[in-house]
Amino acid sequence: MLRKVVILTVCFVAAAVVYSCRGEKAVDFAAAHQAKAYYDLLLKEKYADFVEGMDFPEPIPDSYRQQLVDNARMFVGEQQEEHHGIREVRVVNCVNDSVKPAANAFLMLCYGDSTIEEVVVPMVKRDGRWLMK
Repeated sequence: MLRKVVILTVCFVAAAVVYSCRGEKAVDFAAAHQAKAYYDLLLKEKYADFVEGMDFPEPIPDSYRQQLVDNARMFVGEQQEEHHGIREVRVVNCVNDSVKPAANAFLMLCYGDSTIEEVVVPMVKRDGRWLMK
């Protein structure tokens, strides 16, 4: 009889553990959606606005900001030459840091030549706003 009680108890505990582990946490996609919004700015050729979405610990010189804008423009130009441009940006996933206000946004770049590429965009939240690192 004692053996049946022990077996029944072990089965009950195992079932409770399995049931509690099956529920997944809701994923917060806010950082990923903001990263997509920044990359959508590239598609609209709003390179300065894209650069404004970058995180800098302090103000940067105008000359450096202009270099970043030029780099964004060159990136889009290279994608046009290599893949007939970026046709669409999609959110794939978002992994949020459990300790600090940071996340990795996973985006899918869909190119004009039908190829796709997944990119990871590190994000950080400053003053309530998600920014690209």
